[in-house]
This record gives sequence, C-alpha cells and structure tokens, in this order.
Amino acid sequence: MINISNNKHLDIILPSTNKALKEVLKSASPKELRVLTQNKDLKSVLNSLLQESSKNSASDKALLNLVKNNPTLKNLGSVTSTVKGLLDALKSTPQKTTLPVEKVLKEFLVDIKQLNQSDLKKQIANSGVFLESKIKNIKNPQAELKETLNPLLKKIQKSSIYPIKVLDKNIKEILNSEVIKNATNISLTTPSEKQDLSKVAKLVDKIIQTMQTNLKSEDTITTKNFSKALDKLQHLIEPKVLTKENFKLETLKESITEITTQLSSSKTPQAKSLMDILAKVLKTLPNSSLEQLTKEKIPQEIKNAILPLKDLIEKSDTLFLKETKSLLNKLTTLNTSQKLQSTQNIKELVASDLKSVLLKTSEELSKSPTAKQSEVLKHIDKLSLQIDYHQLASHLSNSSSLYLPFSWDALEEGSLNIKKDKDEKFYCDIELKLKEYGDLSLRLVLYEKNQINIKIHSDNKEFQQIIKDNIPTLRSSFIDINITPREIRILNSSKKTAISPYESQTKAIDVGFEVKA
Repeated sequence: MINISNNKHLDIILPSTNKALKEVLKSASPKELRVLTQNKDLKSVLNSLLQESSKNSASDKALLNLVKNNPTLKNLGSVTSTVKGLLDALKSTPQKTTLPVEKVLKEFLVDIKQLNQSDLKKQIANSGVFLESKIKNIKNPQAELKETLNPLLKKIQKSSIYPIKVLDKNIKEILNSEVIKNATNISLTTPSEKQDLSKVAKLVDKIIQTMQTNLKSEDTITTKNFSKALDKLQHLIEPKVLTKENFKLETLKESITEITTQLSSSKTPQAKSLMDILAKVLKTLPNSSLEQLTKEKIPQEIKNAILPLKDLIEKSDTLFLKETKSLLNKLTTLNTSQKLQSTQNIKELVASDLKSVLLKTSEELSKSPTAKQSEVLKHIDKLSLQIDYHQLASHLSNSSSLYLPFSWDALEEGSLNIKKDKDEKFYCDIELKLKEYGDLSLRLVLYEKNQINIKIHSDNKEFQQIIKDNIPTLRSSFIDINITPREIRILNSSKKTAISPYESQTKAIDVGFEVKA
C-alpha cells in the first residue's frame, strides 16, 4: 500500500531547483507578486514556504493559482508523450553504452492493460515526485535490521516449535554485536565494520532459512492465501454488500467453494466443522434469492462458523502469525553484507527514481554536448519540468499531485490528486482528457476503511452510456478486493461541484505529498 504522510518536504520549492516555480515567477505580474509577498521580499516568502508549519497559507494559495494558470505549465502535455519523445531521441543519438535512463523510461511505458497493483505502486513511488521525501526518510539498513529483530525476538520466544524457539540465541547475538547495537539512521558504514556485517549477514540468513523450512509444515488455515479467501468471504456477507446493487450469488458461491477446497487439506478439527457448515450452505444457494438468504439468516450462519476458525488462527503458533511472516519478509531484504551497508539504500533509490536518473543523465550529456544530444536534453528538461510541476502543486495544495505513470492509447493527458483527512477519509480526484470522449473527471471518497463513493463527470452521452453499461462490472471489481461501493453516480460536467482538488471540502484535511512504498 502507498501511505500518504502529512510531512511536507519543502526544500524543492526554490527557483534554483524547481523549474516550475522559476517559470511561474518569471511570468508573474507585479500585482501578483505583491499579493504573494504580502509586503515582504520574495526571498522571505520562499523561506517561509520552507517552514514545516506552513499549511494552506494565503501565499500558498496565491502561488498555486499562478501555477495552475501559467501558460507554459498549462500546455506541458502528457508525461507519456514526453517519455516516448525522449526515448525516440535517445535511439537516434549514438551512445557508447546504454544510458540508465532508457531502462527506467521503458518501465514507465507499461500498457494500462498489463498494469497490476504491484507495478502501479512501484511506478508511483519512482515517478520522481517523491524523490526528496524518500531521501529524507531513507533508513540505514543496520538500524532497520535492529528494528526488525527486536519484535521478531518476542515472537520467536513464544513459539513452541523447538528449532524456532532456539533462534533467540542468534537474534540476541546480532542485536548485541557492536555494528548493530550502535546503528542509527544517520550512521555510515566504516571499513572496519564491513567484516562484522559479513558475520551478521550469515546469522540473518540462518534465521531466514530456519523459519522458511519450518513454515513448510504450516497448516492451510494459517497461510496467506487462506487468510485472503476468508477476508473476502467475510466481506461478502457484510450487510452493506448484501444489497440489490452489490450482491452477486455466483461470487458468494465461488468464495465458499474456494475456502472449502483449501480447508480440505487442513488437519484441524475446526476446519472439518466449518467445511460441513459451508457444504450445507452451498446446497441452499442455487435456489436462493437475496431475500431468502437474509430471511434464513445464512450470512449469520456463515459468520458464526468463521468466528471459531478465526480465533483458532489467532491462537496458532507465533511462527504462523501474519506479523511474524511480515518480519521474515523484511529480513530477506537484509541478509547480505552488501544489503546491510548504509550506502546501499541510497544507491537503489537513485538508480530507480525517474527524477534522479534524469538529473544524472542531463549532467553526463552536458559534459560532451553534441547537436543530437541537445535534442535529448530538450526532452529531459521538459520531463523534469513536468515532474517539478507536480512536486510544486503537491506542496502548495497540501496533497499528492501525480501524473499517470503508465501508457494508455486512449488518453491524451491525465493527472490525479490524493488527500487524506484526520478522520481517515481518502479523497482522490482524477482528471483525464480522452482522445475520443473528451474530458472526464472522477472523485473517489474512501471511508470506514472499505466503503467508497464515486462521482463520474462527463458531457459525452455515448461515454456516459458505456459507463452505465459497465457499472455492474465496476461494482464486482471493487467487491473482489474487499471494497464496498456505496454510491456510483454519473453526472454532466456542467453539474460538477466546484471543488478544487487543492481546496478540501473539510478543514480536517491535512496531508503532504510524501509516499512511502
């Protein structure tokens, strides 16, 4: 999951480092600058923008208005087009070796039809919009190892599996080693510590191997796949899903069948009991309507059968708990001497982040400029400006402003803006310009963890009908990922509520644009 943070990393808001801001200030009128500066010199205003406590100030709003209406920034076009143009320019420019930027750019041209959740998360995290935030929050892997092993030690000590229980000696040995005990987020690895890290890495790998070996004897009911299937079934029998719009009998049958199949390989008596109840429910489903299911209290019957099993899972050996497995997954990223060196995280970050790679490529090409390379630099400058624009808009709107980091042939240009309020409501505004159907705006509001409302604005009647025809599929897709669509409305753009994604409906909104992948 991508987490929205309320930390505002503002050192990008300087004309010397942010091209979008430089462009705005260049075209601002004297009157606009007077409003912006509020009787202060511009340097003082820019310094005030760098204060962590700055939230939706008059200066922020005035500057945001300039950003949104700046002619150069308004006509930047789509990032996808710029990426394609840059790739074409790179192909026509002979290089002794392939530049790292080519690989990163190709990853940003993933077709929307082939895009999955994991890819999208990676694309957004490496979009360049969050570079400074990631650098600010980067951790020393040695400190990360210490943070991972401390809670793991408590889980290990409660295990009844002997090979797991005795791992506490290895964990304590690592935690007591000088290199890990003294690790902080700001410490750097010295040459003398590298040998110690090699010993630590071997112990970490031993812990991983022992845990993975013993996990092979895990019962079906404690596996990730079963937990996912059980969560889905629980979601399908929630009252908010058991409505005429959201309920799908086939989906419920498929979910129950999937669980009974997995339970068939379980060795626990409680699993057999749940299998019998679900088998009985399956027999009644083919001829049942939603009203009958509710009247006969079948959802409650399923819930009553699940509860003892959930309780059993929670009381299973600590090795099989979700928290322990999560800690194990973290350990697998810290099991070599190289991974434990404090510079490794920074190397990985700058090697995959688009803005970082663009800056490096621009610097390399500028050292030996040629006529063909000037074309490449022109595209790099434009792409950098587009990224800077979203960084600047994110800060000034106290939200996350993003371009769409994938390829979609039907799209001319598009962007999205995400906010989170103090009541754990998430707002997502998506603005698209489709080649065939024109402007399309969507507002999504996620609340109560898994309830969602959607408003879709379009003036194209043909496109409105396409959406209407596909609403059942859209509902089913949300329910499949355990999200309940409470309201889906299609409206004309002329009836769109005049709410800017930069100005929240509620004073409770308080977010930055920082992404933690």
